[in-house]
Amino acid sequence: MIAFAEVIGARTTSIELTALLLSVCAMISTVGGGLVAVYGQKRAHLLFGVGAGMLLGATFFDLLPESVEAAQSQGWGAREMFVVLVIGFLGFYVAERVLILHSCVEDDCANEAHRRLGRLSSIGLIVHSTLDGAAIGAATLVSWRVGAAVALAIIAHDMSDGLNTMMLVTRGEAARRTDYLFLGMDAIAPVVGAMLALVFLPSPKWLAIFLALASGFFLYTATSDLLPEAHRRSPSSSVMVLTLLGVLVMAVAVGLTRLDLASLHHLFSSVF
Repeated sequence: MIAFAEVIGARTTSIELTALLLSVCAMISTVGGGLVAVYGQKRAHLLFGVGAGMLLGATFFDLLPESVEAAQSQGWGAREMFVVLVIGFLGFYVAERVLILHSCVEDDCANEAHRRLGRLSSIGLIVHSTLDGAAIGAATLVSWRVGAAVALAIIAHDMSDGLNTMMLVTRGEAARRTDYLFLGMDAIAPVVGAMLALVFLPSPKWLAIFLALASGFFLYTATSDLLPEAHRRSPSSSVMVLTLLGVLVMAVAVGLTRLDLASLHHLFSSVF
C-alpha cells in the first residue's frame, strides 16, 4: 500500500515537473519575441505588419474557433459568440475614443492614448498566454508525449505573443520600464496557466465568452490600429507581404496544436 502511494506520488511529481519545464520553454519563447520587438524599432513598420497578421491569424484560427467549441459544449450556438465578438470590437472602439478625447491635451495625446489602449489589449494576450499554459498542463495530464506535442506548437506561436505585447504597449517607440512589466507578465503567464491546469480548469461557459471578447479586441487592434500605423510609417508592399506571412505562420502554428499524436503518426506513415 505504501509502495503504491509512493508510485502515485512520484508520477504526480513527474507530471508537474514536465508541465513546468514545457511551460518555461514557452516563457522563453515569449521573452524572445518581446526582445525582437524592442530591438527592432528601425523596422517597426514591418513588425506592425507581421504583428497584425499574427493577431488576425490568432483570432480566426485559434480564439474564435475555440470560443465556438466551448460555447457548443454548453448548448450555445456560434451566433451568440459572434455577437460577443462584435461587443468586444465596439467596446474597444469606444474605449479608444474615450481615451483619446480625455487622456491628455499635448500634441502626442493620440500616441499616449494608443499606448494606454495597447496595455489594455495586452491584458488579453496575457490571459491568452495563461490559457496556452493551461493547455500544456492539461495535455501533460494525458501523457508527457501529448504535452510535448501541444507545447511545441504553443512555443512556436508564443514568440508572436511576446512580440505583439511589446508592439502594443510601445507603439513602436522606445520601451519604458512599465512596458517590460507587461512583457514579464505575458512571459510568466504560461507557467501560471500550466500550474493552475493541474489543479482546476476554467468553466467552458466563461472561457467561451472571454475568447469571443478577446477575438473582438484583437480584430479591432489589428485592423484599426496596427495595420494603419504600419502603412502610415511605410507605404511599401513589404508590410502587406509580412501581414500575409503573419497570418500564414499563425495558421500553421495553430494547426499543429490541433494535431494529436495519432494524426501525426498517420501523417508520417503516409509520407514515409
